[in-house]
Amino acid sequence: MHRTYQPEHDHHQQRRPLRLATLLPWLLLAYLATGLYSVKTAEVAVVRRCGRALPQVQAPGLHFGLPWPFDRIDKLQMLELKRVVVGEGATDRPLGRQTDPQQAERLTGDRNLIMASAVVQYRIENARDYLFNAVDVPKLIENVASSALSNAIAGMEVDDVFTVERVAVQNEVLRATQAALKDRRAGAVATSVSLEGVAPPQEVADAFRDVTSAREDSQGAIHKAEAYASGQAELTKGDVESIRLEAEGFAGETTAKAQGDADRFTQTISQLSPGTRSLTARRLILETLEEVLPRMKKVVVDRRARDILDLGLIEEEP
Repeated sequence: MHRTYQPEHDHHQQRRPLRLATLLPWLLLAYLATGLYSVKTAEVAVVRRCGRALPQVQAPGLHFGLPWPFDRIDKLQMLELKRVVVGEGATDRPLGRQTDPQQAERLTGDRNLIMASAVVQYRIENARDYLFNAVDVPKLIENVASSALSNAIAGMEVDDVFTVERVAVQNEVLRATQAALKDRRAGAVATSVSLEGVAPPQEVADAFRDVTSAREDSQGAIHKAEAYASGQAELTKGDVESIRLEAEGFAGETTAKAQGDADRFTQTISQLSPGTRSLTARRLILETLEEVLPRMKKVVVDRRARDILDLGLIEEEP
C-alpha cells in the first residue's frame, strides 16, 4: 500500500486566504480609525478635505472625518500668546542662537546709530486666515514690526528714545503691526510690544553711558531745585499770610484806639463850655500828670519856677 504525501508549501497556500479574510475587517477598521481625532480645550481644528479647507472650524471634543489621506487636520491654540523677537534680542544671546547685529541697527532723527530690538506678542484670531492667507505669519509680524520700529525711531532724537519716548515707540509699533495684520487678513492680532533693549553701538557705549549719567545727574539737580523752590514758595506764602493777618489785626487795633481817642476828644470838646472850661483844663492836666509822673523816679522843681508851675498841686507850709 502506497501513501501519497502533499508538499508542505501546499498547506501554507491554503491557510493564507483564510488569514487574509480574518485580518481584512480589522485592517479596514484600523484604516477608518485614522479619521477619528480629538480637539483639546482652547484648541480649534481646521479640516482640509482633499486639499480644500472645510468652512466649519471644529470645536474642542471628539470628531470623526474621512480617513487618511482624504482629511488633514490642523490644530491651533487660540488663546496661547505667541512671541516674535524683532532685531537682535537680548534673550537670543544666552540661548546661543545665531544673531545678526545689523538687524537691530536703527537710525535716529538726529542721525545717531543705536541698537534697538523689541518683542511682539500676538495670538491667533481667525484659524482659517492664519493658515491660508499668509505663508509665514511670525515672519510677517517680524518684518512689519521691524519696519515700524525703524520709522518710529527715525522721527525722534536719540536722547528721547533712551528716556521719555520709549512708551511712544512701543505704541507706534503696536499700532502699525495691528494695522498691517488686519489689512493682510493674516488671522492674528498683536497684543503688546515691548522694547527688549535700546543701547548704543558697542564702539561708543562708554561715551553714551557717560552722557546718560551726566544727564541723569542734571535732571536730579533740576528736580531737587524745583522741589526746594516749591517748598520755599509754600513757606513764603505762609509768611505772607501771617504778615497780612498780623497787619490786619494791628490796623484794626489802631483804628479802634484812634476811634476811641477821637470819641473822647469829641466828648471833651463838648464839655468845654465857658463856665467849665477852667475846671476841664485842670482835670486834663491832672489826668496827664497821673499818667506821666508814675513813670518818673524823681520830680525836681526849681524854686524860681515854682510860681510858674504852681497849678495848685503844691501846698505851702504855713
